[in-house]
Amino acid sequence: MAEKIRLEYEDLETTAEGTLDTRGRKGLADVPVHYRAVRLVIRIKTKATDKKLDRLAELVSRYCPVDSLIKAAVPDYTVVWERIDDSVGQCYVK
Repeated sequence: MAEKIRLEYEDLETTAEGTLDTRGRKGLADVPVHYRAVRLVIRIKTKATDKKLDRLAELVSRYCPVDSLIKAAVPDYTVVWERIDDSVGQCYVK
């Protein structure tokens, strides 16, 4: 997607955290065996404008099959975009 909108970046990092009740997988309780919450953090190092980063986030949310799958399967799914900026820390959060 970044290439489609001509957004250049130097680095991209992702981290994910999830909440899972393992009792369901162990057969100890009648609870879902899948994640109930997922938080994805995408950190990008770029000189692109905030507007262009907003556009990238929108396109990824709309067209990424993995994002769509998680969004459909996990009731509490959040995605946070952060700018990596060596000089001032993160100044963009979406």
